[in-house]
Amino acid sequence: MRILSAIALFFCTQFYSSAQTTDSKQTDYQDIDQDRIENLAYAVLQELPKIEKDSLNALLKKELTRSLTKESAFRYSFDQVKSLSILTSADSAFRIFNWEIAYLNGTNRYECLLLKKQGAAFTLETLQPLDSVFVRQNLENQQLGKENWLPAIYYKIIPVKSRFQTFYTLLAWDGNDLLTNKKYIDVLWFDKKGETHFGAPIFKDNRTAKSRVIFEFGGQNAMTLNFEEELERISFSHLAPPSSNLEGIYEYYGADITFDAYQWKGNYWQLINEVIPAWADPKGRTETSVSKKKFEKEDVANPNTAVKILKESEKRKRIADDKLKEEAEQLKAAPQ
Repeated sequence: MRILSAIALFFCTQFYSSAQTTDSKQTDYQDIDQDRIENLAYAVLQELPKIEKDSLNALLKKELTRSLTKESAFRYSFDQVKSLSILTSADSAFRIFNWEIAYLNGTNRYECLLLKKQGAAFTLETLQPLDSVFVRQNLENQQLGKENWLPAIYYKIIPVKSRFQTFYTLLAWDGNDLLTNKKYIDVLWFDKKGETHFGAPIFKDNRTAKSRVIFEFGGQNAMTLNFEEELERISFSHLAPPSSNLEGIYEYYGADITFDAYQWKGNYWQLINEVIPAWADPKGRTETSVSKKKFEKEDVANPNTAVKILKESEKRKRIADDKLKEEAEQLKAAPQ
């Protein structure tokens, strides 16, 4: 309780100070206190006992909800809020405010507020986490809504249009548990009444169609899941266990040297096996596919050469990612 009291005193001081400062550039947004939101969001990320973290999270959720019900919220930049994931769709149809609450015992949960634009009006929805237990196969085919949301952190919105519907494809990460992490390719869409839906059978392979794609892998491993805008496709690491005896035991799964992709075909995402992702091809041969582990282009016909190219590219990407993480940590540690 002493920790909580100290934190509360700190925030009261910060909030009082920020209340005395008027930002002349945002006089129309005085009811939105992004310093308070950032301070609370940053505190929720810290290592604290559950009861204290939940108390801070309740304050954050209340403050953010209050701010997002303001008429100006949809246009507000929130440029000082660095500790939340804030995404806006390219067509300005909605904004996502999303964060993780990680506990000391290794468990976690997620929060998500969805600010939708409906005509000239705006609607704020608090997404409620899915509380039913579905097996993996059922969850990949389950269509969900705002009352049974699949919790995760979204990091990319990819709007695509079919003949009758706009689908907002979402890339997401989930820390899951102490053994595995997950990544998702999900889809958000709105019906004619403006109701929110998650999942649609638009992810196809040669035999089936899924409503979403779920990747699960060992917590000490990593996988790549990125959108290649120039090719209108989502490329991702192929996951596999080290032995066939471990099939279906996902804590042993990790990325091998190959990549697959979902290519947009006008009405659905089509699975394409064994591609070279754009970031891994230093000569720009982004459309070169792989068949039976052999590269078709003459200058990468040797599989050993191809493997070397991919490994070197992955190493460069890891170095770049580590640098970004280091810069992010320095930013968090900087005086507010």
